This record gives sequence, structure tokens and C-alpha cells, in this order.
Amino acid sequence: MSYTLIVAEVRRGVFEERNLDSLGLGALLGAQSVLLVPDGAYQVPDKFVDAIVKVKAAEEVYLNPMNMGRMLEAAFAAKGKPDNILFTQSSSGMEAAAYAAGLFGMPVITDVSGYDRDAGIFLKSYYSDKVFGQFKTAGVPAILTVRSGSFREFAAEKTAAAAAETIDAAAVETRTFVEYVEEEKTDIDITKAEFLLSVGRGVGNQGEVSGYEELAGILKAVLSGSRPVIDKMWLPKARQVGTSGKTVKPKVYLAMGISGAFQHIAGMKDSDCIIAVNKDPEAPIFQYAHYGIVGDIHKVRDKLKELAKG
Repeated sequence: MSYTLIVAEVRRGVFEERNLDSLGLGALLGAQSVLLVPDGAYQVPDKFVDAIVKVKAAEEVYLNPMNMGRMLEAAFAAKGKPDNILFTQSSSGMEAAAYAAGLFGMPVITDVSGYDRDAGIFLKSYYSDKVFGQFKTAGVPAILTVRSGSFREFAAEKTAAAAAETIDAAAVETRTFVEYVEEEKTDIDITKAEFLLSVGRGVGNQGEVSGYEELAGILKAVLSGSRPVIDKMWLPKARQVGTSGKTVKPKVYLAMGISGAFQHIAGMKDSDCIIAVNKDPEAPIFQYAHYGIVGDIHKVRDKLKELAKG
């Protein structure tokens, strides 16, 4: 059977939203799609796949890359070897993909963010989306890790219900599971905000952040930031937008001093309206913005405060 095997990303009994990008790329590849998932209480969107293979394994066993190799072998025995295997571009997905590539002697393309279906070419970006590499598998089965936020709009509902089966796969390595570390709880959840004012490296220094916090209050927005701002501890981690922070979809996303690295873009590109302010006219974020201003962000900030105060 010609099919694409999609390895689900799960955490604490939750089927991660980033799996939708793997499901979307699976739909573009054209073959039947088979989802591999641990046999647990996961709300799996089975309408997007042709079949589901549930493996009898606890979540911490499933997330171990050596055990994943054995689970893939069991899936191959049940379904045959797939055309391609898709993992998420995450810490666990990349680790498992690398191990599986060595175990099965398959080529691997990481961080896939685009696909030219007519040419059969996978795209991978470099230097904050300024350059794109093109990769072709020459018709051999390959392993791909899929960038979050790249393909979810292509996830298509199937006309028939997904067939499901359960397989056994003996664990070959166990790791002592200690605990999941909860992120710090705050009174602000940027994923729920309808208007985000997000600041980046261009803000300059910590002393300037208060001015943007004031502007956010005037505009009735929530202040958030890109990774450089969070790494410098100018804003708390809970305010970070991006692949290593939170994915947001506000009605308005005002980005000030953010160049637009792909990790940040992946976390906010689905916003209804994106407004970017940056002094660099070549900043990648302008490729995604609905409206853009090229100029000094501090001057724009002060002008906005003046206009908003009337």
C-alpha cells in the first residue's frame, strides 16, 4: 500500500495542535495517510487520515526515540514500508527522526516549511526566510520533520471514517520519568488576547519597554515579545510569541522592532491583521504583514500615543 506515516506528537494526554501541519503535508503528498499514536485518551482528529495505528505504550515510552524505532518496525509489519514518515519539528520529533533515519537507512529532511507538489520538491528556509533550499528524495522513502504553522490549512477531511487498529511493540529502553515541569502561571494568557502589541530586539533596551507597555494600555492591547526580548528578561517567558513560546491568533498583531525570524513568524502568522513597524525595509516580517511602516519604532510609538490620547 502506498501511504504516508504520520507520527503524532503528544504531551500529557493531549494531541498537539502542531500535528495539523504534518496532516496538511500528508494531504499534499497525495498518498493515503496513516497516523501513529499511543493507545491512550487522546482526542485524535481521525477525519483527516485514512487509518490510525494505535501502539500499546505509555506516553513516556512512546516519546523515547529508541522505542519509537521498534514501534515503526511494528507499523511496517502491519502496513508495509511507507513512502514517507513525517515527524513534527520539535525536540522529541527531531530526536526520533534522526534515530529512525539511522536505523532504517533513510534520508532525512528537517524543518520542511514548503512543498512544490508538481516538482516533488521540499523547501527549507535559511537566514530567517531570506533563502530557501530545495530538496528532492529521488523517489526513495524519506523521513521529514515538519515546521509548525506551515501546512495546517491543507489538512483535508476524508470522505470515509478512518480505519483503526492496535499493535504491540516491545520497549527496548526505559528512562525514568520524573515529572512534567509546568510553565509559570500568570494572570495574562497571550493566546486569548484579541489585540497583541509585540516588541522585539529593535526596542533597544529594557528602559524603553515601559513606553510600549503604556501604549498597549492605551490601545487596550496585551504586551508580548519575541525571543530576544524574553531572553534578556525584559518580559516574562509567558509573553513570548513563537515556536519556543506560544502560538497566537489575535484579531490584531502589532509587531514593533521585530525582524521576523521564522520561529517568531510561525507563532503569529495566522493573526487576522498583522501590522509591522521596522526601520529595515527588507525585514522578513513585511512579507507577512497586511500593513507596514518603515521607520523608527520609538517615534511611531510616541505618535500612536499622541493620536490615541486625542
